[in-house]
Amino acid sequence: MFSRIINVQTPIKLNRLIDIINNLINLNPLKKQILALPVLLIFAFSTLHLQVITNISAISDTESSENPTISSFSETQSAWIVMAGDVKYHNDTEAMKYGCNKTYEILRSFGLPAEKIFYMGPEVDALTQPYVNTSSTKINMQWAIEEWAPQHVNSTQSLGLYLLSHGDINALGVMVDDALRDYHLNSYLNNFEATTGCKRIIVVIEGCHSGSFIDTLSKDNRIIVTSTSTYQGAAFNTERNWGAFSEAFWSSIASCRSIGVSFDDGVDHIRALGKNQSPKLDDNHDGYGTTPYPNDYLPTGGEGFDALDTWIHAKPRICLPKIEIMRVPLHIYEVYDPFTCSAIIEVEIESSTDISKVYARFVPIGWEPYDPLDGFMYPINDDEIQMVELENPLIDNVYMGDVTFDGLNLGDSFKINILAYDSYGYVADIVSTYLSFNALGAAPTDIVPPSVFIIRPDSDEVVEASIDVTVKGDDNQRLENIDLYLDGTLIESISMPDYYPYPELSYICDTTEYEDGIHNFTAVAIDHQGLTNQTSVLITFRNTEPQTTQGYSILIGSGAIMLFAIVVKVNKRKKRKYE
Repeated sequence: MFSRIINVQTPIKLNRLIDIINNLINLNPLKKQILALPVLLIFAFSTLHLQVITNISAISDTESSENPTISSFSETQSAWIVMAGDVKYHNDTEAMKYGCNKTYEILRSFGLPAEKIFYMGPEVDALTQPYVNTSSTKINMQWAIEEWAPQHVNSTQSLGLYLLSHGDINALGVMVDDALRDYHLNSYLNNFEATTGCKRIIVVIEGCHSGSFIDTLSKDNRIIVTSTSTYQGAAFNTERNWGAFSEAFWSSIASCRSIGVSFDDGVDHIRALGKNQSPKLDDNHDGYGTTPYPNDYLPTGGEGFDALDTWIHAKPRICLPKIEIMRVPLHIYEVYDPFTCSAIIEVEIESSTDISKVYARFVPIGWEPYDPLDGFMYPINDDEIQMVELENPLIDNVYMGDVTFDGLNLGDSFKINILAYDSYGYVADIVSTYLSFNALGAAPTDIVPPSVFIIRPDSDEVVEASIDVTVKGDDNQRLENIDLYLDGTLIESISMPDYYPYPELSYICDTTEYEDGIHNFTAVAIDHQGLTNQTSVLITFRNTEPQTTQGYSILIGSGAIMLFAIVVKVNKRKKRKYE
């Protein structure tokens, strides 16, 4: 609420003016759909003295005419442009081609015909590639966007781009001694939009410093995804045949997860591998992009609502089942040996397709790969990383292997990434555990409380009808259970297995069973020693009809009174959608 005091110098019947405005408003059958109706009444007057106080209800902070329109729907992309870039010395062209080939195959599996995909490959052997149309040059990119795409996309359809290359700030390598810069790409896209009337573009960029494209490309109804931020490099995956972010992002897209969920999967994948790399998403068109904080997921920082509700596909689409890592041992403790330390790892994998490879990757605690920041994508592994391929000798779905280390120090620990690939080359969501070597080969006394995070909903969110509440927890040794409370009352509890991955607590709350207003969700995690930790979010339930309020504002001009009536519709925030 706000108040305004106005001094007027001639007596006037204010109530009569208000009656006139109300009558004018009542003549309009669409009055409930308007935010403001100005009415100008001009009166000749002499001296007057009047004090008026007007109160106007504040517009909901989730609905504002100043905010750009955000499309929250899942549409079909009519055409895609794919580019595997190249640079002077043809660095890593095989990895560029492999990654773009996999993306091409995913798009084809979703029902997109070959003639709807324009693929540019590295200059050295572009035309020998089975899917490639031409070489990756700036001129070819301009032609693809401005000339080719308008033949396949109209004002009711959308266009997608996937660009994979080495990069620099505001630039991607496209061929020898040439670069595709952010303003080039934005100009091509603007021309495409002007020609077609297309209002929907999805851009996914994998490459060093790719986040620097966001501020230039950001525009209403564009979703921009980049594998890293402006001032960071980008890492290859463990096999050095694709970007580490892209590998997880496109594997999730292949299983029909939304852009937002696939982005979260890519972020999780990067972090699990031990890289402090910050993929960025911009779908609220503010030109900045966001990376979810550790243990956080979209939407966050105003980003993600659109991406969580948008899928990459054509029609009909075929969803490839996601390969799943089902069982991984909890924190493993082994006896320390000053000469050679060893351990055995055993995991269970489930896939409806053939499983091609399963690895255990051992990452020393505190390790991070070296980022040369020279614009060239770099390997995620170095001499400190051991990769052990697990084998499936006797039992279906169970993979085993052993690892040895020489010259460790007492107490040395490792994070173990379990990576599994199916026969299509798509990766499972990484499941991680830990390995420590100590004198007894047993878990020490647990004095560390568990961790617990409410993934959704966001704090201070306004919701209606039902809401999905999702909670994750973990512990340095063993988590026992997670309890969920609403306003102090236990509403859900879940016990944890004696292996990873721990399941999420998921609860659908019917908000219509509670009074409108602010409510408190509290999640409590309890570990095997009885240590606890908790976290809370405050959520507003709003299920009543929107209220329309009227206020009046008088402005003083020379010899005239201008009286404005403002009708404010207080809107309920749109209910979030999740997969």
